[in-house]
Amino acid sequence: MFKNLLKPVKWLVVLLIVILVSSFAASLVQTSFFSVKVEAIKFETDNGELAGYLYTPRGVDETNPAPAVIFTHGYLNNKEMQEIGAIELSKRGYVVLTIDMYDHGDSSKMAAAFSFYAKSLYDAAQYMYDQDFVLKDGAGNGMIGVSGHSMGGFSAAYALVFDEMDFATNGYRKITTALPVGSDFRYVFVADPTTYFANRSVGIVAAHYDQFFFDNDSPAGTGSVIYKDFVTDSQGLLFLGRTDVSKAGVFYSLDGGQRVIYTPNETHPQNTWSLETGANTIEFFEEAFTFQLDLHGLGTLESYDIRTGDTNQSWWLKEAFTLVSLVALFALIFPVFTLVTTLPVFKKANVKDLTPIGEIAPMPTEKKYLKFGVVSIASLLSAFYIPTFMNRTVAELAQVGEALYYIMGGAAVVAIAVWIAALIKNDPKLNKVALKVSGGSLLVVFVALAFRWLLTHTTIVSDINYYGASSVNTIWYWALCSAALILLVTFITAPVLNHGEEVENPYGVKATPVQIGASFLTAAVVTTGILLVVAVIGWIFLTDFRIYTYAIQIFNGPQFVAALRYMPIIFVYYFAAAISVHVNTRNMKGWLADLFAAFLLAGPIVLFLVYNYYVLYNTGAAAFPSFSLSAILCVGLIPTLSVAGIISRRFSQKTGNIWTSVFFNTMFFTLITLANTIVYVIAIV
Repeated sequence: MFKNLLKPVKWLVVLLIVILVSSFAASLVQTSFFSVKVEAIKFETDNGELAGYLYTPRGVDETNPAPAVIFTHGYLNNKEMQEIGAIELSKRGYVVLTIDMYDHGDSSKMAAAFSFYAKSLYDAAQYMYDQDFVLKDGAGNGMIGVSGHSMGGFSAAYALVFDEMDFATNGYRKITTALPVGSDFRYVFVADPTTYFANRSVGIVAAHYDQFFFDNDSPAGTGSVIYKDFVTDSQGLLFLGRTDVSKAGVFYSLDGGQRVIYTPNETHPQNTWSLETGANTIEFFEEAFTFQLDLHGLGTLESYDIRTGDTNQSWWLKEAFTLVSLVALFALIFPVFTLVTTLPVFKKANVKDLTPIGEIAPMPTEKKYLKFGVVSIASLLSAFYIPTFMNRTVAELAQVGEALYYIMGGAAVVAIAVWIAALIKNDPKLNKVALKVSGGSLLVVFVALAFRWLLTHTTIVSDINYYGASSVNTIWYWALCSAALILLVTFITAPVLNHGEEVENPYGVKATPVQIGASFLTAAVVTTGILLVVAVIGWIFLTDFRIYTYAIQIFNGPQFVAALRYMPIIFVYYFAAAISVHVNTRNMKGWLADLFAAFLLAGPIVLFLVYNYYVLYNTGAAAFPSFSLSAILCVGLIPTLSVAGIISRRFSQKTGNIWTSVFFNTMFFTLITLANTIVYVIAIV
């Protein structure tokens, strides 16, 4: 027994060391090798409590104040998404605060949905203004900049509006610079918000391929996932105060202040993970604060020990180290699972008295080609229907519903035909085949009926009073429809692919109540163990496990309650996915089997995204130009579904059934998904 435990224990230790070392390295980059103090803070506001990370360069204090910049995130994210500005500006000498907006991360919840962004940045600016280490002039004007991505950009614009309103009574401005990123001013619900910018330095990052904004002039119905050029757009020219052709990256004078537009060749989420936008951010605040310091008679940036003149960036090193941590964390799941399932109670999750996976004969070559063809067609079919399921397009859903009638009819015809043949030949073997075909036909009809019900109940996951993470509700509906599609394809094709094989547990669902209960406990313990590592790393190093827009962080109370409500829905998807993986990989071994399992789940998403954006970059309009937010959410599904597919294969290989993987994938991935998106307070009332 101890000999069998030696290998997973070694992997456990090695992976934990990798996580510790890479997380420490990430924290070194985050603190610019200890030249910047990074601390987690919370502070009370008139609207609740905001949480954030405060970056204070060495030497900055109440006797040596410095200009400050406050960053915040977009609709689906949290403060960690703003590490480009935080790392790059703090290491140059600026004080930086990154915050979770209300309803996000560790900040408090608002009473009404979609009200979180209006006051988030201005409340943070008022807190920073009160700090003695933040620079102000003799008249009380604060040298504070604000910047936010997407809805955080709206918050930045609102901060200027509220600050200008206060200026009318107190005579000074707390905010002097602002850089909204990935958001334009049409969605700031104030009449002509640019009139509130006054003599401030204001820029905007308007990416050419932003999926949402920066196109005021195309005809209605064009869609938003198209190429844009905001410096030639009517709203962009209004912002710059110009009527003729303007250039990106050029500062124009207006109302005693400055205006500039940057147009990187990026999509909306790329703004948060881009060397080009990083350079734009560094350049903007250097130019903006140079102008504002001179305007207010406060000298130069160099006089406050702020380094200028270069746009070299190191934030990507932190991303590299957190990626290493992320991969190691995913790998850690497997030795933890192996060790847990050796314990007395948890080893009951294993299905005994069944043919071990490894003893099943390899699949013949002709069946491999057949399976590859079936999986390829099924993946293309799933990819094709992603916009239909996520957009809940009624006409297209009705077409799918009509097709299901033919599938149900076909299943009934096949069953009847086999029974007729059995009765004519009066062959006992054929009678057994007829029974199996009848059972399979009933499964197909049942799934098809359930599928039709889903297609006619598109609001099943739309009640924000119960399902508070509204941003991902379209994903959950897609998951239910995909589960039905996966089961249909599996139940129709598996009998053909497995013909002639005697498989005792063909779909991996056979297990006793004790085994299912032990599987649930095993999944809960493994989930707890992995998330404990996440929590400890976050507490010690103030880093998480991430790459691009994908991250694993620890959840809070409201997110946990919301996750419990979503888990039954996600369980259905992972149940169907686990059956598909079990059926299609049980004759396979090694890393190719893992790759195939990952493709079974993530393949359709990859195919869809490649096609959609290939068309966008080559024609100027995406294949689905109105498919904006959901397409962005799809990117985060790729690592989740890839890892979930591998977990499904390996866990079922170990236990002989699908239950442990279904429970684990449901618990773990629901929790980490909701830890990285908005959850409204009304969801927990």
